Amino acid sequence: MKILSAALLLAGLVPASVSAGTDGARAAQLPPIDAGAILNQIQNSQDHFPTPPLTTLDMCVFSEFKNNKCYFRCQSGAILTEPAVRPDFSTGEPAGACSTHILRPITRAITQPAATDRNLTSSQLKDLLEDSNPEIRKAAVKSARNYIQNSFANEPVLEIFKNTNERADIRVEAARTLSYASGYSKVQDAFTDLIKYGSEPRVLRVMTYKALYSAAAMSSRFQDFLIDAVKYEKDRDARRAAIWALYASVQNSRPQEILTDLLKYGNEEEATKIEAIKSLYGAVGNYRVKDLLQDLARNSNERKPVRLVAIKALSGATGDSSVQRFIEDMVRNESDPELRVAAIEAASPNMADLREYFHLGYKLENGGYISPIEKE
Repeated sequence: MKILSAALLLAGLVPASVSAGTDGARAAQLPPIDAGAILNQIQNSQDHFPTPPLTTLDMCVFSEFKNNKCYFRCQSGAILTEPAVRPDFSTGEPAGACSTHILRPITRAITQPAATDRNLTSSQLKDLLEDSNPEIRKAAVKSARNYIQNSFANEPVLEIFKNTNERADIRVEAARTLSYASGYSKVQDAFTDLIKYGSEPRVLRVMTYKALYSAAAMSSRFQDFLIDAVKYEKDRDARRAAIWALYASVQNSRPQEILTDLLKYGNEEEATKIEAIKSLYGAVGNYRVKDLLQDLARNSNERKPVRLVAIKALSGATGDSSVQRFIEDMVRNESDPELRVAAIEAASPNMADLREYFHLGYKLENGGYISPIEKE
């Protein structure tokens, strides 16, 4: 983490602009960035079951209607106001201008528990996960990730995930939450069974593939499962989700090989190629990957968005002299303005931007872990 922080600091001190006469010199002086080392630091610093920031649920109950606003008094003591809404009689639910209650997640960094904290008990969470209001269930599923290592949380969330009568968006949130417990065999089996069997909503299959990323990083069994999906999955969005999920495994030979072969030999859609390049970012220091990305970047017959992503990914290997020379040459000589700008940015990359773009998880100074699946 200290190494990563140093890299971020150094990257922030380098000017973003590059004048025509000094482009190569400035690029040569930049501190090297190794995407593979960064990914290793992230993976080695996180637990197998990373803990997200602490979230508690604040129950706010309707208290009064005034000036066309709904007022709610919260368990924490806060007062919330919400604009009144027009009743929707088509839902079959009791209609009114105000909700009867609101479940408000409160998130803060994990430190020593405050004396005034009111964390959910197992029975409270169970009741909320079984609430008749779907929005309450959805909020409860999101907050359950703080307790997901415990059976009182993962078992009811797993039942929601598997329940074909549950609303699809709630099941999607259940998959996201269960990704933090993907080291458990019952969660793994539920994920793979949903993907393999039955006719499930596309959005749920996509999230379930992505939720396997951590399991794949720990187990060749799930690397193979995702590799088979890259080969045989017929739904294009689900296939791209499997490619996304391989990002944490690309320093292993088989995931790396399937993605490089896809870029070299497959007649792939632009979005699929871009997803493969993004997932290969953690292995850009490998000679096979960096040579392939340079080939894509210089190939005038390749689609420009693919070339732009390939250049951006090469910023993770600026410690390599051949990559430095390649970027310096593009900075000086590239005639296409967009490609030249991409090369300038690759010569002086913003590490926070790279971490976001290439969906890398990261650990907070306080020990919390931010999973890339939270942005999906």
